[in-house]
Amino acid sequence: MALGRSMSSTGAVALGLVLTLCFATSGFSKTEWIVGGQKGWTFGVHGWERNKTFYPGDVLVFKYNPKMHNVVIVNKDEEFFCRAGAVGDDTYTSGYDKLELSSQGPMYAISSKPGDCESGMKLEVHITTHR
Repeated sequence: MALGRSMSSTGAVALGLVLTLCFATSGFSKTEWIVGGQKGWTFGVHGWERNKTFYPGDVLVFKYNPKMHNVVIVNKDEEFFCRAGAVGDDTYTSGYDKLELSSQGPMYAISSKPGDCESGMKLEVHITTHR
């Protein structure tokens, strides 16, 4: 009886190791992106997202002064015209917001504080679904 339990435990450990190796070699890992790089979420950040590849599960980290700025998830027209306020717009105000990307994209964000978006605090992230 003890031998049977020992083999079950060994089998479970072996299966766990195989699954771990499969996930480790699949190439899947989510990336945390600090929006704007060292500058953070600030004026002139528009375009930071170009030439980057974003995947579902990646996390955008918005670092900013919450007394001066915010992050609002908007639609394409709102981002283009720098207008927030549609029903369903999510607004973040902590100064350190982490937003996980889904497979539903693209994702648009602006700061809705007066003059911010017009000064380049806007973002258009296209999400690639295949790694």
